[in-house]
Amino acid sequence: MDEARKQYELTCILSPHIGEADLNGFKKELERMIGEKKGKIIHFREAERKGLAYPINRQKEGIYLLSHIEIEPENVADFLKELKTKNEVLRYLIVYLEIPKQENDRPRAPRKIVKIKKITTTKSAESKGIKLEEIDKKLDELVGL
Repeated sequence: MDEARKQYELTCILSPHIGEADLNGFKKELERMIGEKKGKIIHFREAERKGLAYPINRQKEGIYLLSHIEIEPENVADFLKELKTKNEVLRYLIVYLEIPKQENDRPRAPRKIVKIKKITTTKSAESKGIKLEEIDKKLDELVGL
């Protein structure tokens, strides 16, 4: 991955009225738009038709298209402006994917198994011959009452 480019996840909700050919055309158009912004599409997830939580433009369902893209951060705003002009897009969301860096690839040493001692309950103070009044008296002395 180029250091200047970052990875993003782009989710588009498309109109349910577009056909398979129009969906493939939209994918190609998306690749073209991202390519113009010096980016690339890493992969598309298969499009799914789902019901919407609330109607958008009087549509009760939409086609969800999820893709991972790589683009320079300064070009994201221009890309989204162009995406907003597409009639087949009902909604979109772009999220930055934070990929953890691998400091070292060596395997970790296995952890030692430690036996845990069984905790037994202690006997109450009264069973040891100490009366509660004595304990209260001693506490009062310590607190200074």
